[in-house]
Amino acid sequence: KVIESIHVEEVTEDVKKDFTRWLLDILLPAVKPTADDFVAQLREQAKDETGWCKVRDLAVLPFVIEGGLWLIEKSLTKSIEK
Repeated sequence: KVIESIHVEEVTEDVKKDFTRWLLDILLPAVKPTADDFVAQLREQAKDETGWCKVRDLAVLPFVIEGGLWLIEKSLTKSIEK
């Protein structure tokens, strides 16, 4: 039902810009605190881990989460600037 309610008849440049702006202004700021909390918990739990699990919790997952959000934000910002 939700998907049907957001049906767009024609994807114009304005629609793309508005959607990109919504992602930057609304969605990313809403996701970041949750991601930060998740990463903080991972790093805290890494203190009790050893081997691969320690590396995963201390570096791999935080890098993927933080790096992914950073990359998304930078890419969207660049696309708006054009």
